[in-house]
Amino acid sequence: MQTRPKNLTLLNKILKMDIHTEAKKVIKNVIFDIGNVILYFNRDFLLGTYYQGEDYELIKEKLFSKWEDQDEGLITSQEYIKNVLASLPQKYHYVANTVLNYWEYSMRYTDGIISLIQELKEKGYKLYILSNMTDHFISRDYKFPILKEFDGIVYSAPIKMIKPNPKIFEYILSKYSLNPEECIFTDDTKPNLAAAARFGIKTFHFQNNTAQLRKFILSL
Repeated sequence: MQTRPKNLTLLNKILKMDIHTEAKKVIKNVIFDIGNVILYFNRDFLLGTYYQGEDYELIKEKLFSKWEDQDEGLITSQEYIKNVLASLPQKYHYVANTVLNYWEYSMRYTDGIISLIQELKEKGYKLYILSNMTDHFISRDYKFPILKEFDGIVYSAPIKMIKPNPKIFEYILSKYSLNPEECIFTDDTKPNLAAAARFGIKTFHFQNNTAQLRKFILSL
């Protein structure tokens, strides 16, 4: 009976280890941002729909300069509206009220994103959202049915953390027991991607390039 060389046996063990290691690295989870990834959000389009007069820049600055305080849950959206109105002349209150109470109506799906989400779901990927969002949007996200396709959602306001704070990435990984090496995160903001990458999460910079995102995900 012929004995297998020891070095061949060792090689087979190494190959099996490599295969096992690669299997562990297969991408299973795709984490999406919402703003300008799933849904377009353009402040100039939003304000310009209702006002294009001489005080445009003043109104824009008052409407959006402290927007992130809502995202971080430091202030409610109703408190934010009250503060904005107090900072503007009465003649602009109607415009400000309309924009701040109905801004989600200006959001539409980015090109091809719905079909990509549905395809990834059919292929067995777990889908998650990690998004800086106000309590206003959170209370109205039912207006966007595609969000029901996701296996988990983390919005910033309720947990009082915003991207690119590393703690929000720790939060989503812990909440859903995700292995960072099995995740892709796509966002339109580079600092957010850099923060995710530090955890070993693969990243994709989204710039209305759904076809490239699909190709990137399926190549891994």
